[in-house]
Amino acid sequence: MNTSIDPSSVKPAIREVRVLSRGLTILSAFEPNNEWLNNSEIAALTGLPKPTVSRLTANLLEAEYLQYSAQRAAYRLGTAVLALGFIAASHRDFVVLARPLMQQFADQHQVSVVLASPDAGSMVCNEVAHSRDMLFTLRVRAGSRLRIDRSALGRALIGAMSDAERAAFLEKLNGADPQAWELLNREVPAAVEQMASDGYCIAAGTLEAGTNGAAVVVDTPEGPHTYALGCAAPSNSLELPRLEREVIPDLLALKARLEAELSNMQAE
Repeated sequence: MNTSIDPSSVKPAIREVRVLSRGLTILSAFEPNNEWLNNSEIAALTGLPKPTVSRLTANLLEAEYLQYSAQRAAYRLGTAVLALGFIAASHRDFVVLARPLMQQFADQHQVSVVLASPDAGSMVCNEVAHSRDMLFTLRVRAGSRLRIDRSALGRALIGAMSDAERAAFLEKLNGADPQAWELLNREVPAAVEQMASDGYCIAAGTLEAGTNGAAVVVDTPEGPHTYALGCAAPSNSLELPRLEREVIPDLLALKARLEAELSNMQAE
């Protein structure tokens, strides 16, 4: 039996995958705080050449994944993407479960609480809860992206990975964002050690100047460290001694409760 593959049939498939990947990269550039973007802004955010961006935004517009405003000369996400988002949201049992517990935690400790998952070189905020008593909150909300090299969330996730998984992730990050890789690579040994010994990772003043925070990873039935769960607040209201003495033990307890609830849901 001849099992050889015709190279001419493989190359178009590879090109199609590359185009799909670039199209998804463009869609991921849109966040709640940058609803409208022009081609130049998209190119700057994604690192793609502007002619490539122009060609792909035209295709995405035709497929209704983007909408175009002639007045702004810019794009925003279209109804097709929103429909996909609503479908995904309808199955986010974990986020539904976590939301009230996150708000309770935020109010109790006067912090902002973030549940995030990794996507390429960033952490995507799936849910955010801000304390109702905080005068100043983190400038993040659901859908925001946090730099994986500057957040406790990202460091906790990296620290929880296996050696092989971490090496592969860092190699990919180095190709996509050498600056982020350089900073994160220096912090990896400390993150690994802290996650192994304590089960959490602290970041002081790295996400935003004057902010302290900590994060843990949440294992789900689908796999280990699927999510990172973290909290943060201005350092003058969340000093490191209070963070370590009062807040982190409750953060670890919240992680354990969520994992137990997920296991119960899976068993039913």
